[in-house]
Amino acid sequence: MAEEKNLEEDIVIIEDDELSALNEEDESVEQEDDESKKKKLIIFGAIAIALVLIIAIVTIVIVKSSDDEKTISMDAIEDKLDKKVVKRIEPSKLENLIAKANYLYSTGSKPKALKLYEKIAMYSEAISLYNLGVSQLKNKQYETALETFSKAIQNDEKRCVSAINAAVCSLYLKDKDSFRYNIDLAYAYLPQEIDSPLYSYYYALINYYNKDYYEALSALNNPTTDDNYLEEQKHLSAKINALYDNNYVAIERMEKDFQTKDSFSIALLYARIGDITLAIQNLEEAVLNNIQPLKAQLALGLLKLKAGRIQSGADNINTVTLKFEDEVYKHYPIKVKLKKALFDAPLAQQHYRKQIQNSKTINFQKLFYFSPYKVFNASKNINYIRKGTANIYIDNLASAQDYLKKSASSSKVNKGIAKAINKALSFQTREANLELMKLAKIYPKHSILQYNLGLTYAQMGNMIKANKHFLYSYHADAKNYLSGIYAVMTSQLINKDYAKLKSIINDNLSLEEESEELDFYRTLLNISADNMVSAIHWLDNTYKPRPIYVAMSTIIAIKLNRFDYAKKSSKELVSLLPHDIIPHLMYIDAHYNDEDKNNYAKKVISYLKKQKFHFNDLYYGPYIARYLYIQQNLITGQLYFLRKQLKEVLETTSNNREDLINALALTSLYNGSFEESYTLYNQLIDDLKVRDAYTLFMGAVASISAGHVANAIALLELSKIKDSDFYESRYALGLLYLEVEKNKSAVIEFSKIHKNGFKSEYFNFDIDLDKLLFIKREGK
Repeated sequence: MAEEKNLEEDIVIIEDDELSALNEEDESVEQEDDESKKKKLIIFGAIAIALVLIIAIVTIVIVKSSDDEKTISMDAIEDKLDKKVVKRIEPSKLENLIAKANYLYSTGSKPKALKLYEKIAMYSEAISLYNLGVSQLKNKQYETALETFSKAIQNDEKRCVSAINAAVCSLYLKDKDSFRYNIDLAYAYLPQEIDSPLYSYYYALINYYNKDYYEALSALNNPTTDDNYLEEQKHLSAKINALYDNNYVAIERMEKDFQTKDSFSIALLYARIGDITLAIQNLEEAVLNNIQPLKAQLALGLLKLKAGRIQSGADNINTVTLKFEDEVYKHYPIKVKLKKALFDAPLAQQHYRKQIQNSKTINFQKLFYFSPYKVFNASKNINYIRKGTANIYIDNLASAQDYLKKSASSSKVNKGIAKAINKALSFQTREANLELMKLAKIYPKHSILQYNLGLTYAQMGNMIKANKHFLYSYHADAKNYLSGIYAVMTSQLINKDYAKLKSIINDNLSLEEESEELDFYRTLLNISADNMVSAIHWLDNTYKPRPIYVAMSTIIAIKLNRFDYAKKSSKELVSLLPHDIIPHLMYIDAHYNDEDKNNYAKKVISYLKKQKFHFNDLYYGPYIARYLYIQQNLITGQLYFLRKQLKEVLETTSNNREDLINALALTSLYNGSFEESYTLYNQLIDDLKVRDAYTLFMGAVASISAGHVANAIALLELSKIKDSDFYESRYALGLLYLEVEKNKSAVIEFSKIHKNGFKSEYFNFDIDLDKLLFIKREGK
């Protein structure tokens, strides 16, 4: 609203420290009313005496002048005696009363405010129509205020600013014709204010309401006064700059002569530029000072979710929902979305290269990929059988099968294990898993069997079950250290406490004699603890090369930025397993680390084209091979060709299609074929019964991308049941509940995420501006 501050009849803006003065002012007015009553008694007494004197005088006059005798009527005198005496009040005091009435009304003391308004009405002759209109406008009496401003314009009282405020009233009343008439009227009267120090402010307001924001901003940047309405002009300038995404300029304007009451607006501006830390700081200031209590608390909760402070954000959302249950959904409706880095090649490359170096999930899954399966030989000694160990390589399956046949003859269970391992070595991981599951039901306490079963689950990406069977294996045989170490690793991936288990393993290892095997276990424990410095000695080991050993060296070297070692070990890994995908991807990680985005993509394309992969690991093998290979095709822009390849193979495959469909579903998702991905995941889940927590989660991801929110919620609920500590599912489910206006359900999901600093790799959210506009238009 426009008001002039330097004129005699302006409203006095009431601050907290002025309230006592106002109270005294009001009391003085009431005292004046009491004095007025006393004075009325005195006046009536004086009039009575005067009346007696008048009668006496009249009598004398009548006696003396009988020829001029007249009848004196007492009616006029009685009227004057009966007329109520109203004491006039000075305009400045009346303005203070108006300000106090406004304050009382705005702070909830409506009965006192209304009583004061009645008094003001008694003295309304002493107030300008303009200031009365301002009082009514502040009191949200828009129709009355519009009439008052119209009268002020007719009376030639502050026509320009009265017309501006009349236009504001019309906006509140949603009267477009009245608004257009009054804003045009304000523009017509604007030349009369050419000498006013507030000319630029009026000009800015008129252009702002006319949606000519550039003109308004120009006027605000070149003011005709430095003393009037500085706060209002600052806010209007910031608002227009924010409208044009000049957020840094808007922040600069708002922070100049900072006041605590601006903390909420400044917080939103910081949120717009992505500075979540400063946004949260300002919102906390706003909440502390009860500034915009609903919006500030809700915005604070949402920003904390983005910052990874999930439980704290949930507390804010819960508090504001309980306090403002009917209003909380009207201000910041959200729209859940997938992160851009999932689909945008440059962003995906940046994310992928960062992940390769820092992601425990990826590094652990690489170790599971190269990990040895175990069997008992005829003399009951444990031998490690895996690609590249002893004389058994993936490209020498005949030798592997011959060895397995011999070792299998020792017992029925070993024969079953040997058969399953044969399938695992042939990249039929899911089939091997089924074989081992059958055996585990018959021999649940068989440590080697449980270890192998856990390893197949780990390679399939089902860390809940992998952890379960690794623990079974270790508890069945405390000397089976690899099972115990892998139980520690999988516990980390499923957010399960493992401190006691790790302590027991360390204690037991300390009792073992120094050996290659002991060094291997200790190095694995250091990797699991992300203690690569303690694992650095592994880079100089002279042990016989085994894929698991060489993979460990590559992971440690990349993590420590020792790319000279990483290049050497990754090259050796490729020579051991030349037709597997993962060794070549680790070679790329080590050799092309320093390349910029464009050169990286070009070199990766060129390198991969030269390789002769068998692709069985992609179609049927461990999950990590599919995930990383699809990621590389996303980065290099080759998803179309990969999708075509997978479709062709799927058409000619009748059995064991689960992992092929999984690969195609993921490729279609990253390629932007959302509906196809959604259909494929549903086929995988509903028809082929692949229902581990991660597959259900990915089905939900595809559902959201295809716009099937209800289906996504159902899948996430199932995923949560399968793995209650899978934070990605919890977080996504919480966001979706916020989107469908079920804040209490969302809070339950967020409160289960105990990891401080959790950041989803898949999900983000924005304010749903379309829904917000609809809410505002409908007046909900």
